[in-house]
Amino acid sequence: MVTLTLLRENIGRPWRLAPLLVQRIRSDSLLRNSVYMMSATVINSLFGYLFWIVAAHLYPTGDIGLAAALLSALTLTSALSIMGLGTSLIQALPGSAPGRAWSLALNTRLVCSLLTGLGAGAVLVGALPLISPHFSMVKDDPAYAVSLVFGVTIWSFTSVLDDVFIAERAAGKMLARDATFGLFKNVLLVAFTIPAPLKAVGILDSSVAASAASAVTGVMLVARLGRHYRPVLRGTIRQMPAAFSSSLGYHCISLGGVAPMYLLPLIITARLSAADTAYFYTTWMIGGIFFIISPAVATSLFAEGSHTAADLRLKVISSCSFITLLLVPAMLFLFFAGQYVIDVFGTNYASHSVALLTILIISAVPDAVTNVYVSVLRVKRKLKQAALLNIAMAMIALILAWLLLPSLGVVGAGWAWLGAQTTGAAVVGIQVIAARQWHTRLVQTKRSRAENEGGQSIDEDNLSTTPRMTS
Repeated sequence: MVTLTLLRENIGRPWRLAPLLVQRIRSDSLLRNSVYMMSATVINSLFGYLFWIVAAHLYPTGDIGLAAALLSALTLTSALSIMGLGTSLIQALPGSAPGRAWSLALNTRLVCSLLTGLGAGAVLVGALPLISPHFSMVKDDPAYAVSLVFGVTIWSFTSVLDDVFIAERAAGKMLARDATFGLFKNVLLVAFTIPAPLKAVGILDSSVAASAASAVTGVMLVARLGRHYRPVLRGTIRQMPAAFSSSLGYHCISLGGVAPMYLLPLIITARLSAADTAYFYTTWMIGGIFFIISPAVATSLFAEGSHTAADLRLKVISSCSFITLLLVPAMLFLFFAGQYVIDVFGTNYASHSVALLTILIISAVPDAVTNVYVSVLRVKRKLKQAALLNIAMAMIALILAWLLLPSLGVVGAGWAWLGAQTTGAAVVGIQVIAARQWHTRLVQTKRSRAENEGGQSIDEDNLSTTPRMTS
């Protein structure tokens, strides 16, 4: 609300608006951490943009599409393997005492992430050749298998580290870890092409090795959070059942949120070709500029609500106004300049990706609605409702993509994503309207009872009766 007020009052004086917004962001932890998370994703996107540009000039299109599909499968498997362990930390760590209790809560989940990551990586290696013959090299070449297993494990570990920084409202350290990852993967991409033949495994290995380097950086930054971190392992085994139990609901929510992003490249590879996957992946990466805004602000809202649920309504309004302020310019920029951005990858990419990018731009609006609503449900611990919403949208996107891809080509994945997000936003609208009507009826009922009893009025925020002030 304050953000929109600043915008309205200074729309004609941008030289005043910028410093006022900076001051507002510095003083508001919700906005500050949102900016850090968005900056981390922007850094990753820029390094990723450079990464795939360099790869496009060093590797054949088929290898790029194959590597993109493998990295998507790796990231999805990692998200599945951590079972919501990192997300549960966002609510667990703020209430933990510094020192041993805080360290034990973190270390238990880090150990769990390593164990589940190893198991999930092994399952991925066995499953990929069964999904499509395009992935037969995973079975035939041990280099692919080792990279995938280690990659899933280290990806899971670093994901939990990032959630620690979010939980402690120190997302600037998450930015530092992600910057390390982005820098190393570009350097290694070039380095790996010097002694080895150009194959998709070179692209895969550069990302996996960079993630390992960033994990070392992340552990060093955890020690600087001021929570007296200790690398204690005693007691972690006893804590594991409770950690997995508390993480299950968050796991289901995360599963629905990430499944389309990482399964769509696999579906496109299976239904179309590796080259089509390359077109989709690069377009999705470019469109990521507006897919980073609402998730970052929504995650920061979740962290703020975990520290204190007071004034949640005002925090939601502030989050929505901040998303609007950032999302609209980003959408307009890509709508008019998106083709020029895609042209950098080559003429083939531009001819296949412009229509897809336009659809992704439109889908950013309903995507923002569902992201904020899911965070509100998380704060209120309505995990089942949030999980059902995300999983339903994921199923719609994947089923529609499977049906539309053969006839519409790669743009069919965009229509599937837009259809899923629009359906989800419509459900959110219906639920919000129903909740407001229920709230209004409840207030009216309590007001009537209070007036009949006399001498009381209604506090509509908590629906309790309070003594009426008299003169």
